[in-house]
This record gives sequence, structure tokens and C-alpha cells, in this order.
Amino acid sequence: MAGRNCADIVFCIDASGSMKPCFDAVRRNIADLMIGLQADGQTSWDVRYDFLAFQDNEEGVHGYTSTRLAGVSLINAIYQGKDRDKLFTRNTEELCTALQTRVEIEGDEQQLTALDTAMDFPWRSSGDCHRVVVLLTDEPVETGVFVEKQKAAIDRMIQKAQNKRIKLFIIAPESEAFFELSALDRCEYTDLQNTQDGMRSVDFSKLLQTIGKSVSVSQNYSGGEEEPSPCFGQDEWGGCSDATFTGS
Repeated sequence: MAGRNCADIVFCIDASGSMKPCFDAVRRNIADLMIGLQADGQTSWDVRYDFLAFQDNEEGVHGYTSTRLAGVSLINAIYQGKDRDKLFTRNTEELCTALQTRVEIEGDEQQLTALDTAMDFPWRSSGDCHRVVVLLTDEPVETGVFVEKQKAAIDRMIQKAQNKRIKLFIIAPESEAFFELSALDRCEYTDLQNTQDGMRSVDFSKLLQTIGKSVSVSQNYSGGEEEPSPCFGQDEWGGCSDATFTGS
């Protein structure tokens, strides 16, 4: 089913060490959100899901994991097309199980680089399908690594999201970088007031309703940028060894 009730949704999830106290709650909230979309008896949904769990360090080592892929394999699927069919799933249990068993919580965070990578997932045509990215993190960009490099790319990321017709939800603490990114006209920024409570302060039911509305409103747009357009040179990472990444 195209257009009105068709969506691709990527959860871009901070998996750094500071998330350890609240990651189980994040998993549960994501599961509830997905089940809520499926349980809508009023509408027949065609929704695909995936996640990009991320962790980084000061040496520039990236730990990226999705439902079925990780590390270099994930990067090559996004930017080289190898095993691209392993990205996105309609099986909510598969995604939730992968969040439970495949993601290690450690390291630091580089949120905008991960977000930029999430925006390069192989979406269905923007004329037929709503594209949604949900970023969840308990830290502002300014406390992570490679801050200035990330902030320098914000204007390009905004243009990229507009070109790709991506609806962006940011769930994060107050951050100048996130505030700048929220200038995107298809962005909703939820400023977390408390990051120490397992994100219980986040009204995920409201988020679900907002996402539901975004994928149930007809869109009359066709065209737009379809090919990956990395802002941080991610298309060159595939030549690295698996040791450059965490995950398998």
C-alpha cells in the first residue's frame, strides 16, 4: 500500500555507556510504539522498520549495529548495496530481539554522524512512502566526540533531509546542535528534561500519535534525492577492517 499508509521508520539509538541505565526502557518504548502502529484497527499499515544503534570513541572508531547487520557489513549494505535486502524488516519481534541481543552498551557518542548514516538507509520511493527517522539519545552533541566536525555539517544535513523528504523526530536533552537541526521543517524536537529516569519522562504515546499522523496524511510529492549522500565520508568506511567497528 503506497503513500497514505506506507512508511519506512529507522530508530537511530545512542548505545554509548551513559545509556546503560535506560536502554532497557528505550527497548520497551520502541516495542510499544511499533505494536501500537500495528494495532491500529482503523488503518491498514505498510510499515518497515530498522534501527541504527551507535557508539564511538575519540579515535574515530564507530560501533554501528542494525537488526541484521553490523560494522563494515552494515556500512557496505548502505553505501555499496551489498546485502541491502537485509536492511528493514516488517517483523517487529525480530527487531526487538536484535535490540535485546545484538547491541552492546559502551563507549561515547557521535550523534550527528550516526543520524546522517541513518538518513542514507535504502528508503522506498519518497513519492510512495513516508520516511521517518527517530533519534534517541541521553546526551547533547556538545558532550560527545568530534563535536566541531559534526556541527559544521548541520546545514548539509538539513538540506539532505529536505531533499530526501525525511520526517525527523529528535528525543534528546537540550543541545545547541539539535536546536539548529530542528530548523528542518519536517523535524520535531522533544527536549528531555530528565535523562536519569530511563526516559520515563518522554511521552511515547504522544510520539506514537505524532508518527501515526505523519504516515497517515496523504503526500503528493514525488522525486527527491534517492542515492546515499554521506556528509562524513561514510561511503569510504567499507574499506576498513572489521576491527574498526564493534559488532560482528
